[in-house]
Amino acid sequence: MGYFSVKVVDSDGEPADDVGVMIDYGTMNGCDEKRTDSDGCVEFHNREDNPGTIWVHGHDKGSHSLRDGKSYSFTI
Repeated sequence: MGYFSVKVVDSDGEPADDVGVMIDYGTMNGCDEKRTDSDGCVEFHNREDNPGTIWVHGHDKGSHSLRDGKSYSFTI
C-alpha cells in the first residue's frame, strides 16, 4: 500500500490549513478523513490503486486515480 497527497489552497493561492479532506474509496473499501496541515497538505494511503472520490471542505471534487505518488491540488 502506497501513498498519495492532496494540497488545498485558498483563492489567493495560500495554503489552507485545518481543512477537512475525505476520500471515499467505494462501498467495499470505506472512506478516510483527515485535516490539512499548516502547508495545506494531507497524505492518504491508497487502497490497491482503486479510484476514489475526493471531497474537500464538504465539496465533491470528483473521482480520481489514487496511485502511489499522485498529488492533487484544489482551491477553496
